[in-house]
Amino acid sequence: MRSRTLLESFQFAVDGLIHVLHSHRHMRYHFILGALVLLLSAVMRVTRQELLLLTVAITFVIIAELVNTALETIVDLASPEYHPLAKVAKDVGGAIVLVASLSALLIVVGVFISTQGLEMFEATQHRPPPHVLQMLLVGTTAVVLAAVLAKLWQGHWALTRGGMVSAHAALAFFCFVSVFYLSPDPVVWVLAFVLAVLVAESRVEAGIHNLREVLIGAAVALIMGSALYLTVAMRGPGP
Repeated sequence: MRSRTLLESFQFAVDGLIHVLHSHRHMRYHFILGALVLLLSAVMRVTRQELLLLTVAITFVIIAELVNTALETIVDLASPEYHPLAKVAKDVGGAIVLVASLSALLIVVGVFISTQGLEMFEATQHRPPPHVLQMLLVGTTAVVLAAVLAKLWQGHWALTRGGMVSAHAALAFFCFVSVFYLSPDPVVWVLAFVLAVLVAESRVEAGIHNLREVLIGAAVALIMGSALYLTVAMRGPGP
């Protein structure tokens, strides 16, 4: 099916990602490990250049897994029965993921070794705190991943409509948590909280989620966001 609009193209791409997440546990592992690496990068206060390297490494692994899945699907369609060339094609697809994963592992190890050395926890206490954008990237990735995995675990494929966890409510309350920890103005806190509540309320009023689902989304964001900001703060002040 050819897409007619940019929105349709985006929806088809999201459908493909949902399919891979739902049907391939290795992709779920890659997403979880990627989120953990980003979380560790915030705790260890890596530099922006190191964060960029980590992000590129994670992206390459995910792309390799997507290519491998597409290749396997095409081979199964073209050759339902066993064929030596089909095996070669699938093996090559697996090799793509292997090479990307090993390269990503080298990058991750290299970044964290250069960041920490033999005294990693002591060294990071003297590093400047992570940039606001880095914190938002890590937190948003973790919250969205938690919501997506909860929906898939429940067998709910429509990631933007319904499901155990309201991703919209989770993102809205993560924004509130970010404002709470990053802004010293209580008025801004109240405004951010009100906006988060309005987002959650809109999901209930539209019939997309029930009250329990938006409350779970809010709880996930509050717990994960607070844990992230408190963990980074506990690493000690910057210079």
